[in-house]
Amino acid sequence: MVEELSGNMKKVYDAMVKKGATSEGKAKGMEDIVREAKIPKGVVANSINELIKKKLVKRKAGEKTAKYYLIG
Repeated sequence: MVEELSGNMKKVYDAMVKKGATSEGKAKGMEDIVREAKIPKGVVANSINELIKKKLVKRKAGEKTAKYYLIG
């Protein structure tokens, strides 16, 4: 499944790997992913939503902001 990713979705996925967002306890916020991926926040948000649909990323509701981590 991961091999099929392209463009911004791949950048976001790779950024999450680099940031270590590999489990619920290590989930990262949107800003961390935006900084690592070096693409606009809106693009990251859209890519994360697509990755969630593909069941590669899970959203964890935080106290102030949501955090995301890889499950694929």
